[in-house]
Amino acid sequence: MAKTYALFLGCYIPIVQPFAEISFRKVASQLGIELVDMREATCCPVSDIVRLVDYDSWINVAARNLSIAESIDRDIVTLCLGCWESLHDARNDLIEDSELREKVNTKLSQIGRSFTGRSEVKHFLQIMVEDVGLSKIREKIKRPLTNLKVAIHYGCKLFKSENGKLATYFDNIVEVLGLRRVNYGIERVCCGYPLTLYSSEIAIEERTKWKLDEIKKSEADCIVVVCPACYNQFERGQLELRRKNIRYDIPIIHLSELMALAFGFSPKEIGLDRHRIRCEAIIEKLK
Repeated sequence: MAKTYALFLGCYIPIVQPFAEISFRKVASQLGIELVDMREATCCPVSDIVRLVDYDSWINVAARNLSIAESIDRDIVTLCLGCWESLHDARNDLIEDSELREKVNTKLSQIGRSFTGRSEVKHFLQIMVEDVGLSKIREKIKRPLTNLKVAIHYGCKLFKSENGKLATYFDNIVEVLGLRRVNYGIERVCCGYPLTLYSSEIAIEERTKWKLDEIKKSEADCIVVVCPACYNQFERGQLELRRKNIRYDIPIIHLSELMALAFGFSPKEIGLDRHRIRCEAIIEKLK
């Protein structure tokens, strides 16, 4: 029996990282997952910005997005940790505070919507481990990725999950795919994206470059992420540093892409040839 989810793509992935979406859709099709697009969904919105500036706007917009999933009676799955955090936290706030929920539902009623809390919010790591299962993922592998050495970047928000379980799930899937994980010592250090909201230059120099230096020393073939903001930070950081004649050329790959490759899809099918930090060395190792 197929498992069905409301797919919340957020902002970054459809516009600048379509390969993550393509890969996830292909992986989902192999695992018996049905994805229902959330028509009329908007930005989550980003809690790092909107919640801090205007809580009321944040909670109302998030509640509207949650109500869309409820209207089709499906739990939400997202590929973005920022979207996961924003929608997850908004749902919790609304469930725990009846006065807030009533206030928000008064607003939503003006557009014929309401929030009940019956739809859960899940990052794709959670559905892969808890709903699908590692054994089923293992059964679908046609191309073990044992030739690839990867540097894992968790991202800050994984550790905000209950007991940090999403970080554990990340490790679980990397192991199942047969990837060779390198240790570079600062896996839990932030990529620098939140600091970018203050200063892009400081973020790149004091966070992103530090991580890239250590990953370069580890001789990893690529950086694996599960958050489009982290992806964007590593990509932009490398491109900006080229202007100072500092080159890394370390591909960044979303975990969904590696899953699709392990399931037998070709690099071209998932758009691996479309990355701005070129992936030719990765593609060669897959032959």
